[in-house]
Amino acid sequence: MLKFFRKIRQNLLSEGKTGKYLKYAFGEIILVVIGILIALQINNWNENRKNRLLEQQLLKALLIEFETNLVNLDQVIGFNDSNIKNSVSLGQYTGPSLPEFNEKELSELMVGIFKIEPRFMPSQGTVMEVINSGKLSVLSDAKLRKALSDWQSTLESVKRQEDYVVERRDLGHEFFLKQGNFRRHLNIINDPLLDAKPSRFKNNDFKFLENEEFESQLYLFIVASESLKQSFYLPLRSKITDIIKEIESQID
Repeated sequence: MLKFFRKIRQNLLSEGKTGKYLKYAFGEIILVVIGILIALQINNWNENRKNRLLEQQLLKALLIEFETNLVNLDQVIGFNDSNIKNSVSLGQYTGPSLPEFNEKELSELMVGIFKIEPRFMPSQGTVMEVINSGKLSVLSDAKLRKALSDWQSTLESVKRQEDYVVERRDLGHEFFLKQGNFRRHLNIINDPLLDAKPSRFKNNDFKFLENEEFESQLYLFIVASESLKQSFYLPLRSKITDIIKEIESQID
């Protein structure tokens, strides 16, 4: 093709048709420019198509990840609610003198409070891949990009409150370990993790329930747990549901 155009230009020059030569050369330049623009447009279209396919793949993976995280968070909120409920029930026994109690019931309350700690451990494989690989720009929705960018800092804030709650729990648990009989406790509740067998030490007397410091630690734990739910877990749950809705709106 180039040889054909060059031959035409040479013929025009040899015939002394300079004007026609310039017009032809100009037209040839325009054709070349148009060809380049078309090639660029095709290339851009291919790139956009590839990005769109990649975006859809990422959106579907993110949707699965955040739907899983929502289920996990609801489970953790349930654990936290259970801790609060059992702590309030245990608080009915605290005071300067210990009322009559059923040792097994109190032991089960202690298990309900101190055995399970609230920890939200989200799946983050896709989120981290999107952020660390620079694929965040592939997502066309600015609101979704912002939510994913803020995701890690949100989790760190939640974790700090979780750590505080667990610290309060552990302080309360120390009273039981120092003044109670943990082996007898395991045997009474028939803990499936260990066949503890009866202890030869005296029965649990739960004297720590008469300790004012324990009562303060218990209710600080209750307040911290309720704050974890109201100020951290529920806003996080709302954020996750918003992200899920945003993702669903972008999936073809």
